[in-house]
Amino acid sequence: MKKLTGLLVTMMFGMSMMGFAQERQGRGMQQLAPADRAKTTVTRLTEELELSSAQQDSIYKQVFAQATEEKEIFSKSSGDRQAVRQSMQTTREKYRSKIRAFLTEEQAKKYDTLQQRRPQGRAGRSS
Repeated sequence: MKKLTGLLVTMMFGMSMMGFAQERQGRGMQQLAPADRAKTTVTRLTEELELSSAQQDSIYKQVFAQATEEKEIFSKSSGDRQAVRQSMQTTREKYRSKIRAFLTEEQAKKYDTLQQRRPQGRAGRSS
């Protein structure tokens, strides 16, 4: 009986930790400060698109502005998830087109492919 109780306690603890880990998963970029988020994004895009230093500077400014705007959307949200989702989608589309303007035609094609592979919100995540 002691073994069964110990096993049940261990299983319950393990399941609660998995739930906590899943709850935290996917929030990484949203919780970063705008400057850190911009730096991380530009680093990733530089590796994948081979950006020049001028492109890095220009895209950093756009990603920083996007991150700042999205942080403001979250802070002003009044619990209306649908409104936040719509605002975020509009903001992302606006900045995607601004970022594309700094890319060569070949880089823009790669960028579009990267954006299509990227999961969008919770719909793109597996449960």
